[in-house]
Amino acid sequence: MTKPWEQTPAWRCRWVTCPEAGQPPFVTMYRCTFTLSEAMRVRIHVSGDERYELYLDQRRIGRGSERGDRSNWFYETYEVEIAEGEHQWMARCWALGPYKPWAQATVQPGFLLCPEAEALEPLMGTGIARWETKPMPGYQFIPTPSGIGTGAKLDIDGFAFDWDALSGGSGGWVLAQPEEDVVLRENNYHLSSVQRLMRPAVLPAMQEVRFYPKAVRYIAEAGVLEAGSQPIDTGSDLSEEHANWGGLLTGDPVEVPVHTRRRIILDLGNYYCLYPELVVSGGKSAVIRLHWAEALYEGANGERKTKRDEIAGKWFIGIGDTFRPDGGAHRKFETLWWHAGRYAELIIETGSDALRVEQLTLLETRYPLTMEGFIHSSDERLNRAMAISFRTLQMCSHETYMDCPYWEQLMYVGDTRIQSLVTYVSTLDDRLPRKALEMFQASRNNHLGLVNCAYPDQAGKHISTFSFWWVAMVYDYALWRGDREWVRHLMISVRDELERLLSHRTSDGLVKLPVAWNFLDWQTSANEAWSHGEPPYGPDRLNAAYNLLAVHVLELTAKLEIYLGEDELASRTGRMAKELGDRVQKTFWNEQRTLFADDTAHRHYSEHTQVLAILCDAIAPVRSRRLVPVMLQADDIMRTSIYFDHYMLEALAASGHGDKMMERLHPWLHMEEEGLRTTPEIFQAATRSDCHAWGAHPIYHFYTNMLGIRPASMGFQSVVIRPQPGQLTSMHGKVPHSKGCIEVKVDREGEDWIIDIQLPQGLPGTLVWNGEDYVLAEGRNDFKFGIS
Repeated sequence: MTKPWEQTPAWRCRWVTCPEAGQPPFVTMYRCTFTLSEAMRVRIHVSGDERYELYLDQRRIGRGSERGDRSNWFYETYEVEIAEGEHQWMARCWALGPYKPWAQATVQPGFLLCPEAEALEPLMGTGIARWETKPMPGYQFIPTPSGIGTGAKLDIDGFAFDWDALSGGSGGWVLAQPEEDVVLRENNYHLSSVQRLMRPAVLPAMQEVRFYPKAVRYIAEAGVLEAGSQPIDTGSDLSEEHANWGGLLTGDPVEVPVHTRRRIILDLGNYYCLYPELVVSGGKSAVIRLHWAEALYEGANGERKTKRDEIAGKWFIGIGDTFRPDGGAHRKFETLWWHAGRYAELIIETGSDALRVEQLTLLETRYPLTMEGFIHSSDERLNRAMAISFRTLQMCSHETYMDCPYWEQLMYVGDTRIQSLVTYVSTLDDRLPRKALEMFQASRNNHLGLVNCAYPDQAGKHISTFSFWWVAMVYDYALWRGDREWVRHLMISVRDELERLLSHRTSDGLVKLPVAWNFLDWQTSANEAWSHGEPPYGPDRLNAAYNLLAVHVLELTAKLEIYLGEDELASRTGRMAKELGDRVQKTFWNEQRTLFADDTAHRHYSEHTQVLAILCDAIAPVRSRRLVPVMLQADDIMRTSIYFDHYMLEALAASGHGDKMMERLHPWLHMEEEGLRTTPEIFQAATRSDCHAWGAHPIYHFYTNMLGIRPASMGFQSVVIRPQPGQLTSMHGKVPHSKGCIEVKVDREGEDWIIDIQLPQGLPGTLVWNGEDYVLAEGRNDFKFGIS
């Protein structure tokens, strides 16, 4: 009898490597020439470590592998029609080793291609068919500055570059070396240190849409060495050359004479994530540097960004690549990974050979996320803010969610919960939220047994508050999407996560902050009690917001247990929430101030604590009602920032103060005045990131708290609509639902509110207006209410 650990791999194909590649970083090419006796549709599975590009007969088929980890190593599946005759697979693969992006996992560099039809394995399967490989010369890898986790950038030497290898030609090819077997996740036995648990990619291919820069903003005579030390002096702008360089905006060629130095600032017109493609002819020994930036800075130290549409007197501080033409015709310079930002700086220095820039084209890349619903209100500022917010979500959605595309490209739990909620109300596509939940669950395989704060990330960082928010993410999925059995699988980890988090107790049952980074919200004020986003606490390591977060998440977990039919566990979890809530009220409530203190000494106060108290069912409602006006008016209280404003808006709506939401959205309403095309990390000139999707939450609040459309039961099997228009005189929105769109219109006409609701067939619903419930029927429902 064959023992499980002795069974053969599910696939006969094997990973292959380049024996001459050496140690990373490097780029390698793989090729396989094959002949088909008849035309056929070929289905193949492909993966690479760390990344690959796949070509068939010099036409790119796809990129990968989808980001994961060693226990979730993804492979892409392609179906292509291939004609009778000779063909060639070719792959460009790379491994950056110590220079890789923070979010990129690696086990051992290599490439894998496995045809689904066993008969094709001798023709094209790696480890079986004749695959050849060679290192690609000409790449130099330039580490990015500290704090930028996107991986090394490139300096490509056209003289050393093997241009013929890109078309499968030239010499120097050697046989690829077969390495480890393929181990599928369902065949998880005897895993060696250089094997991965393989699984199919769970996301569609990232979109690639060609576009060109929108405008040439500045041209000056400057070279590579000078440009970084010079602000933009619009008085030296070579305005007479703008028409010539305008060819970059239309795909037309631009001629650059000999012994010329030019610095060109390009405005893309919006924020983009992009692959650049630069095609040039001639220009032997020229130097071309192409860098990217989110915005221009007020000073050379790169600390302040204001009025993003303005460039005069500002400094371009960006990251990018350098290309060195060899003088050949139609040389295409490409990057291995994409860039992000709004502005580009193109610097060209020619020698004794003129350069012809044939084309600079850009491929916008991102997850193919589209707004399936509809949003409109009587406030045009709010409408523009919604468009900017959704653009931010798109720019932070790739093979995982990302906190920011320019800086870290990491999927953080706190950011991802908000991104997932915005996704739920915007589209029926929930593949990214599902992957996020799974990857965070996989990250628990560490010494703490707790969810990593960011993943996939090899640093293994932990933020205890984010562990709680991951549990809330599971609840969100159950509420908005359902899938009871999948949620049941996640609950194994949810229960263990909570047990570990709640194990650090005082003698009276309060939960102590762990000795870790206990981030709650970015704060940039001079309040020394908040450090690196951590809320204040005393020697006892007790903080009210942390305990209230635990209460809130316990209450959500109790609802999950009820959803799963686990009444005993629900009762236990609910009891724990109430007991902890009682202790919080006894310890942190200050009757004189009518607020919850942050610490047991009652020295510090924050909106964060009050907001979480409002969101907890275990906190006496009378206290919640009393604290809201005090919270909003107090002048010695720490305010929430762009990230935690999400929970502030939730609390305002939950406490019946929806009329205050527009006041809280003030920074979003003025983004366009600042030239912002996406929501920043913080609403200050010192913001690091100009594109941070935790600030995209106004879309969610428009739908759920202004229009008031929310699931009334798990899996969105029913709906409750509780409009809170506040200062708005009209609102109109559509939320995509598996049964059809939910459409709500709210208009003020004279002394009346007119409410029009369209429900899809089979979806029961309730309208709540001024505390009264009205049963909704399928189809159209019309109401008129006097203004009270």
